[in-house]
Amino acid sequence: MLTGRQISPSLRNNLRGLGVLTAWGILPLLIGVLLAQVVAPRPVVGLIRLETDIWSSSANLILAQIEETRLDPRIRAVVVQIDSPGGEVVATQTLFLEMQNLRKRMPVVSSIDGIAASGAYYLAMATDPIYAKPSSTVGNVGVWGFAPPEVGITDALLASGPFKLTASNRTEFIRLIDSIKQEFVATVFNARGDRLKISTADLAQGLAYPGRDALNLGLIDHLGTLTDALNEAAYRAGVYNYEVVDLQARAIARLYGSTPFLLEPWFGAAEPLTGRRTLPPGVYLLYDTRLGGAP
Repeated sequence: MLTGRQISPSLRNNLRGLGVLTAWGILPLLIGVLLAQVVAPRPVVGLIRLETDIWSSSANLILAQIEETRLDPRIRAVVVQIDSPGGEVVATQTLFLEMQNLRKRMPVVSSIDGIAASGAYYLAMATDPIYAKPSSTVGNVGVWGFAPPEVGITDALLASGPFKLTASNRTEFIRLIDSIKQEFVATVFNARGDRLKISTADLAQGLAYPGRDALNLGLIDHLGTLTDALNEAAYRAGVYNYEVVDLQARAIARLYGSTPFLLEPWFGAAEPLTGRRTLPPGVYLLYDTRLGGAP
């Protein structure tokens, strides 16, 4: 074995020079890596959260999260985390259309937690693919609402037309319910295509399915976690070393700053203890096991 004393001066000088050259070769590489992280930060997968009924205020918060994706050029894909029974028709359709527009710009994947029923499942149709848990509640395709009351015109109650006070009648209301249902069903079939293993008639029954059954019926694509959905979104965007940004937290900070944030309650929200609702007139894409009766 050679020791330091046995190495010739010339060899020692050569080794010392090699070490200097190696150091000078590695140092720029290390500096380049550090600068790359500063100058070109990691790409981002944004996380949009829907965690309540869908109505005007909750929809506005989702729209604010979508706007955050437009403000940050680093965001390359989005995952929509859903835990909602649905809600109002117009608010749901607004979110669906905006999510479709977002999907034209980047991959949009959804991850269902406890429930994505009715309007929340409608929203999921704007994403692809869809992840859920084995016991998630998925589906409930359909629409419902309270029929307008029959109001007679009397000497004390006058109106300019027979339907001025109710804006509809039972026949027209049934026609409205059916047209929205047909649109919902068509949206599911257009979005899911050949993946569906359920007939139009069965889908229109309005059943909700556990995630494992929803997978077998083609209503979702995978059983998996939020992490699985994030990795899928990143893969579809062609990024691998990415960070996740909570767009709900970012939207709340931009809209409300340091003020404590409280989402304006929906008039038709379920009571925490009984689950009962008192809903205003209208039509709903809402899964509700304890209807509170007509308003």
